[in-house]
Amino acid sequence: MLLGLLLALSCYDVARATTTISSGHTDIFEAEYEQVGTNAPTIHLGVHTDTGHYEPADVLLEVGNAAYRSSDGFSADITTLLGANAWILPVDLEQAANLGLIEAGVAKAGFPAGSVTFTMVGAGPANPGNFALFTAGSSIRLSATGSEVGTSGFSITTGHIHYNWGFSAPGTYTFDLKASYTDANFGVLESATETFTFNVIPEPSSSTLLLIGLVGWVATRKRIISKV
Repeated sequence: MLLGLLLALSCYDVARATTTISSGHTDIFEAEYEQVGTNAPTIHLGVHTDTGHYEPADVLLEVGNAAYRSSDGFSADITTLLGANAWILPVDLEQAANLGLIEAGVAKAGFPAGSVTFTMVGAGPANPGNFALFTAGSSIRLSATGSEVGTSGFSITTGHIHYNWGFSAPGTYTFDLKASYTDANFGVLESATETFTFNVIPEPSSSTLLLIGLVGWVATRKRIISKV
């Protein structure tokens, strides 16, 4: 009951999401270059998995409690922002798979040569903690302190990169992002601003674990009694 209440509280504003992604390979920020005939190209910012493409507004990105760990070993900038312990999605794909977490990346698809820039233009006013998108070497790509955007943008030239995604507290986070690209023929192109929603699952407290154990014991006890 207590665990269910905690999970319900953490998901209070995500009812509109039609797809929940909690594990497997996912390019959370994917920019796509699309052109029809000789028309000016457009940039679309979405979420890509091995099974399909999704509109960000339709997706709830779930960060499981298996992501909760020490931030020891990362740079001082990371530990200052996220704290001594945080929910951090690993860049190691095998580790993410073993923990049942999202294997999270950033990607661009279909672009001519050149870099794509991702810009965070806003962070939700109800965000319960701090956020950082950073490399394995602890270089911050995006960050936010509550609703205040810190590091607001980064660029990629390669097609696909995995990053650490860190959150300092459980709950529901929203971030508004756009992608931009300078086209050799059409100049600067920008995507629409899209809202991405993350649900960070609380780490089970000792009382919750005790309650889970008690529920399991009661269920086992009932089975034993029913057999007598």
